[in-house]
Amino acid sequence: MGNRPIIFVNTDNYPMFCDNRCANTGCSRHISKLYQHSGGAKISKLRDTEDCEGYISKRKKTMQEIKQIEKEMEAAGIEK
Repeated sequence: MGNRPIIFVNTDNYPMFCDNRCANTGCSRHISKLYQHSGGAKISKLRDTEDCEGYISKRKKTMQEIKQIEKEMEAAGIEK
């Protein structure tokens, strides 16, 4: 294999983005904001840390939206 160099990069000043892929797209650290950034960045799972701006489960959010639509359909007299 030969001698390959070991490269260390100091990432202390790099911005951090969250890789939890939750439904909180308003979060300033959401993974979807990474495409706007140029240069190096740290990507970590921030759920349940002090850096997390509010985890929103995609599954729970979808279920809440479905229940809301069902209520609106019921109020309008539309059957499922």
